[in-house]
Amino acid sequence: MLVNDIRVSNRDREAVVVRLSVAASEGRLTFAEFEDRSAHAYAAKTYGELDVLVADLPMLARGEAVVVRNRAGVARAHEGTALSFLALAAGWAWVPMYGHLHVVLFPGVAGVVFGLFGLRANASHFWRALATLGVLGGSLCVALQVAWAVYHLLD
Repeated sequence: MLVNDIRVSNRDREAVVVRLSVAASEGRLTFAEFEDRSAHAYAAKTYGELDVLVADLPMLARGEAVVVRNRAGVARAHEGTALSFLALAAGWAWVPMYGHLHVVLFPGVAGVVFGLFGLRANASHFWRALATLGVLGGSLCVALQVAWAVYHLLD
């Protein structure tokens, strides 16, 4: 299979549209050409179709492509940070309430849920560690809650 026949992702299409946008802002493309090529980029299915759209344009500087990629992940990074903090707080909120095990199931479950979402949303080892601690704390809380319930059912 040729590289030109491999299917493209949405990220690949967006990268081509960014190149077209830069070319239009530099005056290399007219607005009509930019609109036409952008529409074709969003409809493209293979790398070959995308390559045709930018074949007559210069390559972007390396730094420009990195900036575009980083901007796309900013919202997700902030979301993951908040989820990691929530997981840690909820996962261990039950510790001061340990004597009242009948009410601490909710923070434990919240710690597990927020922690799992935080793990999915984060690439940073630090934030993943916080989310993992939240999952562990929440899991311990749920396990103690189940043990407490079984103990009182058998009593």
